[in-house]
Amino acid sequence: MQANPATTPTISYLSLQRSRRTLQDFVQSYFAYVGLQQQDLFKFLDILVFVEGSIYQMDEENEALAKAGREPAAGLLQGEQILQAVLEQQGLLDQQVQDQLLQGKEYWRLERQLCKAMSVSEATDAHCCSFKQEDVLEASSRKSFDYRVLHLLMLKLTGQPVNDTLFAFLNLDERLVDMGDDLVDYEDDVLANSFNVLRGFVHLYGRHAHMHLVSVISGLEQQHARLLQQLPAHIQHHHRQRHQQASVTPGSGDWVFPTAILDEAKFRQQHQEAN
Repeated sequence: MQANPATTPTISYLSLQRSRRTLQDFVQSYFAYVGLQQQDLFKFLDILVFVEGSIYQMDEENEALAKAGREPAAGLLQGEQILQAVLEQQGLLDQQVQDQLLQGKEYWRLERQLCKAMSVSEATDAHCCSFKQEDVLEASSRKSFDYRVLHLLMLKLTGQPVNDTLFAFLNLDERLVDMGDDLVDYEDDVLANSFNVLRGFVHLYGRHAHMHLVSVISGLEQQHARLLQQLPAHIQHHHRQRHQQASVTPGSGDWVFPTAILDEAKFRQQHQEAN
């Protein structure tokens, strides 16, 4: 008899720990977009924790694969089938949710591909990478797919349609937040051979990476501002209020670019010797 996916353990304690910060931010930021209060969390706690914990579990496994330069056996990450089976059992796995889960799977594939390429090359001022700027930006754009999965699930659980303008705006907002986080985490991501948008740009453009990334960020910010103006006043107010609250943490206020690491191998060696 086939095991019930709802009773199959797939999530580590570490993944639950990592998911806590994301869930806290999601509740504080996104619940208002679907007409919920933060105290409504306990009505949906089980599905939110299970989904985000499962995604972080797969992320942990993918990062280990990326660091080792390997691909997952049979193209699957542990827990992937269980997550989809549980969502299907609960009547939550529609095409939109499925599409966002596929976006996540594509992000992990790109992460493995890019990290493998960056682990065997060094940054130069010449365009000699085995990947392009479009590859780095495509990976970056898919990075926060988990927020979009959770957003869609909350809409389904509360019987609401997708607001396409809001969904597009939040997608841009997530991309900009991810880029800010990448600037803060840049050195750690170099040490861990993890995907980081600045790291990709440094491999592409060397010491000129900041200039190229600033241009991309500027374009995204312009799109972000235009979409924000198309949203209802109460949503604009909530977004600005939440942005002010979040801006007290590093990487969420002004753009601060760390020094480009042009020789990653040397940087790792120096870090190892210092520790």
